[in-house]
Amino acid sequence: MKAILRTGVAASMMCAMVGQCWAAGVCANPQEARALKTAAVQQKLMVAALYCDDVGFYNRFVITFQKELQDSDAVLLNYFQRTNVNTGTDDYHAYKTALANNFSVSSVRHMGYYCSRANAAFDAALNPDNRALATFVSAQYIPEIYGYATCDDRVAGGDLVAGASSEFAAQSARN
Repeated sequence: MKAILRTGVAASMMCAMVGQCWAAGVCANPQEARALKTAAVQQKLMVAALYCDDVGFYNRFVITFQKELQDSDAVLLNYFQRTNVNTGTDDYHAYKTALANNFSVSSVRHMGYYCSRANAAFDAALNPDNRALATFVSAQYIPEIYGYATCDDRVAGGDLVAGASSEFAAQSARN
């Protein structure tokens, strides 16, 4: 019952936020779109830290990418403040909370799968050969950010904004 309630609340919050963005006719520029996705990836890994006993990996992730995560978070806050001057800060917090709630519900429903995917993500993020947060984030499939209008379908590097990498999109188009 609690899971159903949490899912309903999270879905309502996401619908309200998406509706505000669409109603305002505001689109996310490539940097803002990347910030939306970066926040989603970070929330997914934060939930993994809690549910999958990956606290050490999560702490290493945050420390490794601290400056980039902070810069991205500032862009994210500015995006929500730009889309709605009156509720932007609250919308920013609601977005991150809804993501964490959605990932939490997903992790509880499919714990083994969720944790194995999170561990693979930590391995990719913390690979010494790959120290660019943007590269790591662009390779992550995060459908939870669908619904945010983007000014362009792609961000720098050719990655699709709405969650999937270009490679994933190409595979989807073939299927």
